[in-house]
Amino acid sequence: MTELKSKKRKAIDCKLVEESASNPGYFKYMVTIEDIDGSISQQPAYGVDMQDAIKRLVRTENADMVVKTVEKKQHFFLMALFALCIVIPLVGGYNSVEHKNWWMVLPLVTIVFIFLSFGILDSYRSQDK
Repeated sequence: MTELKSKKRKAIDCKLVEESASNPGYFKYMVTIEDIDGSISQQPAYGVDMQDAIKRLVRTENADMVVKTVEKKQHFFLMALFALCIVIPLVGGYNSVEHKNWWMVLPLVTIVFIFLSFGILDSYRSQDK
């Protein structure tokens, strides 16, 4: 039955190291973490008690993961924002016959091309690391 469960990161040990000198009432803990691949690492955690320290450590790691994901995809967010700023006025003016605003798409196409080429080059650079 345990074979069917997927492996997850887990805290396997937590030890009280010392009381904080700068923040009375807070303690420093050393948390031993077993990763998915089986490697073991230690990370410091700070809190009022052990449960608080582990909760803060998990919250910090989740925030770091979100920041890392957003940094990877930020050029797509910028491209979508630019597309909305250009395409919405273009569609509004394109319905009338005397206003042919097709030339407004050229900057959008250029920026999309630049962002896509940047994304491809960035993925190749990240593969080399």
